[in-house]
Amino acid sequence: MKFSAALLLTPFVLFASAAPNASPATAEEAVKEKIAAISVREVSPVELHARAPVTGTVNGDGVRYRRCPYTSCEAVGQYNRGRVITIICRTQGESVNGWNWWDRMDNGYYISDYYVDWTGGVPDVC
Repeated sequence: MKFSAALLLTPFVLFASAAPNASPATAEEAVKEKIAAISVREVSPVELHARAPVTGTVNGDGVRYRRCPYTSCEAVGQYNRGRVITIICRTQGESVNGWNWWDRMDNGYYISDYYVDWTGGVPDVC
């Protein structure tokens, strides 16, 4: 008995093409929504500035920076008052003196935002 490849594959092709609740219009709309979400839109200079790295100045002596935004993480080093740092973004972590924001620096480490004065805008949230 001879079978053609088309006959053997037909049930699989029919099954695969009959997805429940899928219509070409819905799929097309979903793609359009994704494209709209990732497309470049016109933004104000303030928005662009907020998305760029921000500079900050350390306002205390012996302020430790760490591998994660918690004091239980390893302290990698420390900065003294006046040290200028580049902040990529900020995230929430352990509270330091009632302030739970931490700044992620361009070196990949975290410093408690309690000890940093932003001098170049407001950092994005990570």
